[in-house]
Amino acid sequence: MSHAHAAGGASKSDGETRALLSFVQALRWHDLAPEIRHAARRHMFDTIGVMIAGCAGDLVDRAEAMLAALRPAGQVAVPGRRRRADPLDAAFLAGVGAHGVELDDGYRQGSVHPGVAIAPALMAAAHGRQISGARLLEAVVAGYETIAAIAEFCHPELRRRGFHPTSVVGPLGAAMAVGKLLDLDERQLANALGLAASSGAGLFAFLGGGGDVKRLHAGHAAREGLMAALLAREGVAGPPDVLEAADGFFQAFAFGAAAAPRAFLLPPQSPFRITDCYIKPYACCRHLQPAIEALLSLRAQHGLTAGNVAAIEIETYGIAAEHAHTGWADFASAQLSFPFVMALALHHGGVDLAHFDAARRGDPQLAQIAARVTVRRVADLDALYPQFRPARVTVKLTSGAAHSAYSPEALGSALTPFDDARLRRKFRALVAPVLGDGRARDLETALWTIDAADDIAGRFVFD
Repeated sequence: MSHAHAAGGASKSDGETRALLSFVQALRWHDLAPEIRHAARRHMFDTIGVMIAGCAGDLVDRAEAMLAALRPAGQVAVPGRRRRADPLDAAFLAGVGAHGVELDDGYRQGSVHPGVAIAPALMAAAHGRQISGARLLEAVVAGYETIAAIAEFCHPELRRRGFHPTSVVGPLGAAMAVGKLLDLDERQLANALGLAASSGAGLFAFLGGGGDVKRLHAGHAAREGLMAALLAREGVAGPPDVLEAADGFFQAFAFGAAAAPRAFLLPPQSPFRITDCYIKPYACCRHLQPAIEALLSLRAQHGLTAGNVAAIEIETYGIAAEHAHTGWADFASAQLSFPFVMALALHHGGVDLAHFDAARRGDPQLAQIAARVTVRRVADLDALYPQFRPARVTVKLTSGAAHSAYSPEALGSALTPFDDARLRRKFRALVAPVLGDGRARDLETALWTIDAADDIAGRFVFD
């Protein structure tokens, strides 16, 4: 399904909305290739593990306290929480948690995080219904393709204008995923998409501080997408042809398409994008991770330490370079800070969730290393983005020697896959501290084989 489009000048005959709705309606789990089904299972599995760890955190504590002061508890389990919530609050809290530790998945070509919008919305929508694992994962594929295709169409201009793609595009993907799960007809799906499109919001201003709002963006996307699908099921109408319509989504957010018409591609004209989504190995912003890979390789090759490194110089693409001056006084900002993350990589030989505690954020030795880090945008690497997320790292030693390494992309992408064994170790490391070793192992087994379940209700036991 390919449609040429120039934002702001489109007519209804362009048909991007209709193409997307037809794709979602026609999607069938058992028609999908094994690699697509495997990717869907992996990404749902990974997102739930990250969600459990994130929902046990302080930000979700505070968000839940705010909601508890307004209304009574509900029936839907929130992973990692004792208190249950109504479906909309459950989706919101789970989305905040899933994006809360910077270990959630993403799609490079759209700079977007699909799982944090889709998984929470689907888990809330599935509550109280008999849903098979195959049906759930079918909805996962529909949601991922929606978010990734729309975000790719709008990228990189959407991000360069200051918007956070996850919270802008996320509601549309969550709405299509829930609509697929609830078997909405085409008219209802169109209304859900139209309603969700008006929820697009979220600014990247958090790079200057206030990083908590970035996590709230994911909760917003999950909740608004779920609500759009539920409203549409009740007959509430949204604008038709909302992607390409005058004053519609693409006019508002696909800025580059006005100057250079581009194609909106869906399978089978394009590969299923879920197979090209990455899984994160490091607990920080993905834009920083290729540079981490380059520094870690230099550290291993040349025995680098805080004592023998005089300077760390990073050349990268523009969007990554915007993280050069982000501070690390709070947990959320530290995970977005290029200097602090590189200091962690040099000092610890990795970047783990535990490294962002208050003690390390206040460690003067790490601050001294961070002061030696410089980051700059260079044209040759900027030209490679978003097809790649490249970084070139040069380390200058106190001896006068210098060593360089180049990384086109970090571990976890299609270029450098994160295998199943490592994914399962990641899950256990995140879930066991919250649920205990035994329950973490039981949940791992239940989720890893979820596609075989006739009813997923017993698979989501988090408390």
